[in-house]
Amino acid sequence: MGSNPTPRTLPEPTVLGTTPFLNFAMWLIKKGNRESTVERKLRFLKQLKGSPEEMITQVLANNWVDKSKANAINAICQYAEFLGFPIKKPDFRVYNNREMYVPNPEMVKQFLYRLRSIKLRAVVSIAVETGASAGEIWRLTWKDVNFQNKTLTIRGVKGHRTFTYSISDELTTLLLQLPKTEDRIFNYKDADNINDFIEDYRKRLAKETGNPDFLKIHFHTFRHFAISWFYFKTKDIVETQRFARHCNIQNTLRYVHTVKSWIKENEFDVVYAEDKTELTKYLDEGYELVAKTEWGYCLRKPKALT
Repeated sequence: MGSNPTPRTLPEPTVLGTTPFLNFAMWLIKKGNRESTVERKLRFLKQLKGSPEEMITQVLANNWVDKSKANAINAICQYAEFLGFPIKKPDFRVYNNREMYVPNPEMVKQFLYRLRSIKLRAVVSIAVETGASAGEIWRLTWKDVNFQNKTLTIRGVKGHRTFTYSISDELTTLLLQLPKTEDRIFNYKDADNINDFIEDYRKRLAKETGNPDFLKIHFHTFRHFAISWFYFKTKDIVETQRFARHCNIQNTLRYVHTVKSWIKENEFDVVYAEDKTELTKYLDEGYELVAKTEWGYCLRKPKALT
């Protein structure tokens, strides 16, 4: 009879910033990874314990969004390769439902006005008005804000371009209330903390409204909403690409399908009026008022047969 195989032993991951993680970070940099990418991969590993196989199990059992799970699995597989014990990547597909979740405008408004912290409301408002990611907002400095012109410059990361946005009076007021204690506007420890701080509000709103869809909201959801909402109002894919700061328009085209799930575009032309002047104009053109929200008026009319 053969003996039982001796289980392989792997170096135990230690505190972030020490061996073997420090050596792993240097290995990633030599492989061509940017520093921001290395930091993100190390943050995933910091939250996990045991061997790479055990880490994979922990990730799949976690309630992270699909994209975070996929990124974490990629980091673990690279870590296993670095340790000299490559593992097979599990068959896990990002966005298994094939569609990103985008809340409707009323849900976003409810979420925004449920936030009690001025700082957190400012952070979410920036994401809603500009489509900035958590990492981009975390990097914002006071030099990026022009209070006189009411503009905010978002400096793109991870393939996003840099763009200057006009911001609302409400967001300007929120920013003016924040203390200027350092160069960066928001003193969160890292970008991941921003998502952590909205976790409790997701649960509260789901319970208070009876709408479980609030549990689907993560911070990056607000970027998806901002881009979808911009396209919904403009129906201009090129302008939407500029707004989203996408280098590749194929990334922008994903949002066209999302907007089509909000309205039945095969039946109606749908427009959005931001004030009563626009409302009157569209009513004169034969549109009917569908809904009034805190952000304006939604109107529609049947498409003409062609």
